Amino acid sequence: MTISFLRLESPFESTNHLPQLSKGWLDELELKWATNPWSQYDNLHYEICTKICNDVYSSYKYWEQGKTHSEFLGELTRAQRAYFVLINFTSQVNNGGVYQFLSNLPELSIIALEAMQEVEMGQLVKDYEDVLIEFFGKFDSFEQLNARFENENLSWEERWEAFESGYEELPAAEKIEDYFYEEHYVMNFQSKLIHYVKLNAIYLFRNN
Repeated sequence: MTISFLRLESPFESTNHLPQLSKGWLDELELKWATNPWSQYDNLHYEICTKICNDVYSSYKYWEQGKTHSEFLGELTRAQRAYFVLINFTSQVNNGGVYQFLSNLPELSIIALEAMQEVEMGQLVKDYEDVLIEFFGKFDSFEQLNARFENENLSWEERWEAFESGYEELPAAEKIEDYFYEEHYVMNFQSKLIHYVKLNAIYLFRNN
């Protein structure tokens, strides 16, 4: 199996998929949630995510355009790509752990680490890098890791087939899952994403 890994840098990126939002939209949301108690699935982060990520998926429907998920993500801005990948990572891990993310979206396995670095996710960066090393083997660069799969080495194909059929022995992944669902960590993770949106607003949405 040859995997075409998506990367944070893309030669196809554009601003074609930036959502149009009203001027002051983000400020209004911040004001709305400033006095509301934080809830894990009903908060400022999720309102932002709905508008700048989920609604983009829903309005464009890349699958109806004959495009793959990776092709669609490759057309986004760099900031969109980082944000969307971390939303996908969160969704998959919340549903079935790090194993599910790697199994369902292997093409996002490398860019996920790049996105974590971009958003400065701290300990998660180190622990997720350990996950990649644990499964793919020691690598010195993203390019080296990518080359292993481009070479179509049979040993990697066999290992990937074993992984897809139920290889769940990833101790480093378990380390992430030990804290990823904890409320204090979720709050911190979401806060970092909100901060990233504010720093990169012009690359994530347009104002009417």
